[in-house]
Order: sequence, then structure tokens, then C-alpha cells
Amino acid sequence: VASLGMGASRGGDAGAAKAYDAATFDAAEAKPTHITVSRLTIGTWNLVAKHDEHILLSFYWAERKLVWEVLHLGVVRKMEADFEDVTGTAFHPAGSAEESERLVLELARPPRFYREAPSASADAAGAKTANYVYTTDFTNGQASQVSRHVLHFPFGTASAHVGMMKRAGLPLWADGTSSPSGPGAQQGRQLGAYSMSTRLRQPPTSSPRLDAIILQEQLEREMRECQARYTGICPIRERLYAAALDELTVAVGRDEPKRGGLLRRLTAEARMSIDAYRTVYEKSLLFGSSKLCAVSATEGDLADQIASLEAEINGLQAQARKLGELCESLMHREEQNAKRYEVEPSDVTDLKTEQKQLQSLLEVLRLSKPEKGKH
Repeated sequence: VASLGMGASRGGDAGAAKAYDAATFDAAEAKPTHITVSRLTIGTWNLVAKHDEHILLSFYWAERKLVWEVLHLGVVRKMEADFEDVTGTAFHPAGSAEESERLVLELARPPRFYREAPSASADAAGAKTANYVYTTDFTNGQASQVSRHVLHFPFGTASAHVGMMKRAGLPLWADGTSSPSGPGAQQGRQLGAYSMSTRLRQPPTSSPRLDAIILQEQLEREMRECQARYTGICPIRERLYAAALDELTVAVGRDEPKRGGLLRRLTAEARMSIDAYRTVYEKSLLFGSSKLCAVSATEGDLADQIASLEAEINGLQAQARKLGELCESLMHREEQNAKRYEVEPSDVTDLKTEQKQLQSLLEVLRLSKPEKGKH
């Protein structure tokens, strides 16, 4: 392991001047290298090779790209990543023939996904060449979210190509050693940063439309996995949209600094407006909660007051019923007295009539009686 780490340091020093120039490789070195992989792990997605060419790792030195070829569901699918997208590479050699070698890759951004087209084209020599078309992430979304790819190789398979990886400029260090250091490695890192910056100015695919589709699929996948709401107030959706907007702003500002600055300014103003609306919303919630507390505090007093008023109303209604009954009794008594007063004048009239008759009879009797003095 120590000798491998020293070799990595010497390879970084000796190949710093030509590490990122594929034209300096000779014809033998420029040929693609295919390595059999026994197991591929990306996040929670794990695939174990069932035969020799089930999983292949290919190094295309001239094109400066890595390719994972996987036979998935009867169709050959692959993931591609450029050397400039690789931010770290750790090689762990096997201690014995029973153990497997391990290569850990750290990617700056998700790889590109392709699948084999049903029809194959033929070249000038008549050999058939497989055609690949763009497809979605076939690793259950892990390759689009997880930057670490772990590849396991049979004993002695990948260690033979470690020197080639160093000469290609990959940031490689062995197990038990730190990252390459020294002036040559520092120059290599600077060249790698410049190459990555230059590469990132180009779209990850040949079509901006595909770039938009990739970004949209990644955003929708994040929304589903994080269970974000598409409507209403959702902090998860706000965080995801903010991250996507920041990535777009950085990508635009890399090619057009003025436009990127304008986007950043618009983003800042939009966030200020959102913060203002959020403040209004929070203040309205506080106002409503204070009013609710005040209502709940005065609700008991109002209930007691209502109960006392209802009791008073019931007492007044009982008093009104009593007075009504008294009025009815008085009216009935008055009617009885009125009837009695109406009967009494007829009796008086009869008595007066009888009195007149008696008086007239008395006069008649007086006239009919003779006087004593005349006889």
C-alpha cells in the first residue's frame, strides 16, 4: 500500500504537465480500457454481477470519460461521466486473492444516462455498432442524488490500470494514504479545476432541451421523495426550488456574468418580497390568535351575563302572567257588578208604579168617605 501511495505521488509529479492532455497518450494508451466489475453500489442501489460482462467499467482516455455499462432488465444501459466531473477517486487494493479490489468515485454532478436502441447501425467495415439514446435514471434515483459510486473488482483486475488513471489526471489516492500533495499534485489540481470550469461551461448533453428535461426529472423526483406539496405553503418545496434556482443562476452566470448578476438581484428581490409576505402572514396569525384569546377570556363573563338576563326575563314573564290573571279577575267582577246594576232599576220602577197605584187608591177612598160635620 505504501509503495502504491508513493507511486501515486510520483505519477502526479511526473505527469502534471500532460495529465489533462489526451493527445500526449500514444496509440496504445488511447485505446479504451474495459474492466469487469463484480459489484456496483450507488447509495441504496446495489447490483451484483451474475456473469463476467454483466457490469463493465470503461475508461475512454481520448474522450476523457468514464462509462458504467450495466445489463439491466435485458437491455444494456450505461452511465457516462467526464474526467472533469470526478472530484475524488480512492483505490483500495485487495489484501488477498479471496478479497476484492474497491474503487470509490466522487462525482461533482449526476452522470448521463443512456440505453441501447433496438436498431444497430453498421460502420464502413460492416461491423454493427450499438446506438444509445437518452433515458432516465435507472438506479431508482440514487445516481442522481448520491455522488459516491463504489465499484468492486476481482483480485488484480483494477490495480493494473492505476498508473493509467494517474496519468489521465484523475485525483487518485490509495487506501491508507492521504490525497496527493506536492507541487506536481498542486499543479494537477489547478489544471483539473480549470478543466472542470471549462467543461461545466458546456451543457452536460448535446441538447439544452435534454438538460431541461434532466433538471425537471430530478426536481420532480426530489419533490416526490421529500413528499413536498405542489400547492399552498410548503417549506420543503421552497427549499428545493431555491436550490434549483441557485444552480440555474450559477450556470447562467458562468457563461453570462451580467445576466447571472441580474438573476441574483431578481432572486434577492423576490426573496425579500416573500419574506415581507411571510411577515404579514405571521403578524396576521398573531393578531388572530390574540383576538381568539380575548374572546375565550370574555366568553365566560358573557355566558354568566346571559344566564342572569334570562333569569330576569323569566321572572318578569311570571310577574306579567300574574298581573294578567289579576286583570282578568277584575274584569270578570266588573261584568258581574254591571249585570247586577242593570237588574236593580226595574225593581225600583215596579215599586214606584205600585206606589203610584196605592196613592191613587188612597185618594179614591178619601173621596168616597162622607164628612162627619155635614150630618
